[in-house]
Amino acid sequence: MRRNLSNWALASIIAASASSVVFADQAADPATIPFPVLDRSTPQTMGQIPYLAPLSDRKPDWPPLFKKPNMSSPSVTSRNKLPSDISSMDALPEPPKIAIVIDDVGYNRRGMEESLALPLPVVLAILPETPYGARAAQRAHLQERITILHAPMENERELKLGPGGLYVNMDEQTFKQTLNADLDSTPYVTGVNNHMGSLLTTHSEHMGWVMDIMAERSLFFIDSLTSPQSVAHATAVERGIRTVTRDIFLDNVRSEVAIDKQFERLLKRAHKQGSAIAIGHPYPETTRYLKRRLTQPLSAQLVTIDTLLK
Repeated sequence: MRRNLSNWALASIIAASASSVVFADQAADPATIPFPVLDRSTPQTMGQIPYLAPLSDRKPDWPPLFKKPNMSSPSVTSRNKLPSDISSMDALPEPPKIAIVIDDVGYNRRGMEESLALPLPVVLAILPETPYGARAAQRAHLQERITILHAPMENERELKLGPGGLYVNMDEQTFKQTLNADLDSTPYVTGVNNHMGSLLTTHSEHMGWVMDIMAERSLFFIDSLTSPQSVAHATAVERGIRTVTRDIFLDNVRSEVAIDKQFERLLKRAHKQGSAIAIGHPYPETTRYLKRRLTQPLSAQLVTIDTLLK
């Protein structure tokens, strides 16, 4: 009897509680709801996307990480400078540099093809009005290779110069007209060096005429130094023409053994004076040797001739 009474009392309590529940979607006084109710209404300040703050026209204040640095500020400029306590002994010296010029390009197709197959820093000196001269200049230009006019100049041995030759007995007008015609026949050249010229390069007046044309056309001049009495380099310096002088001839003897000895002399000269310039020719022995040697490790850096002009 006591157990039945307890069960009846418990059932009465549950029934009374159920009759007093009010759901959240009913209009009821919140004070009469015995448990928390979720608010299903949308706040008036909410944006179009739920749970995100509404859009604002105010420019946000980004943190400094996103701001472009002031390049003039001390903190930035100090990072671009080496510490003042680094001694000159700690800095790596510049490597010695070598440049190579291949003369006499234009006579035949084989010489043209073999010269164009050499590494791009190698300069081609092209003879004017030769069968393959203009074609070699065009193809070198497509390679973005530096080319120069190999200007024929009178020599002491009275060897034939071929078309476009420059002679001591020419008057100034004829001389300059001939040199300009040589340049016009060889497109894309950016400089000139002398072919032969052991006689003409010793004449100051004629070298002055050469440098007049160099100045007019903004060209540089390389003295091939075919005579120890040459005044070409000195005249170019006096006229403010960018210039440099040849150091080594690679192939006076046409054998790879002899060319290798000359190449080693070139490297030694570069180490001694910082840079050195060699002149070779499109002989099979020369191009074959350079193709192999220039792909091997060098103790000097192969550069284009324009980096050595002064």
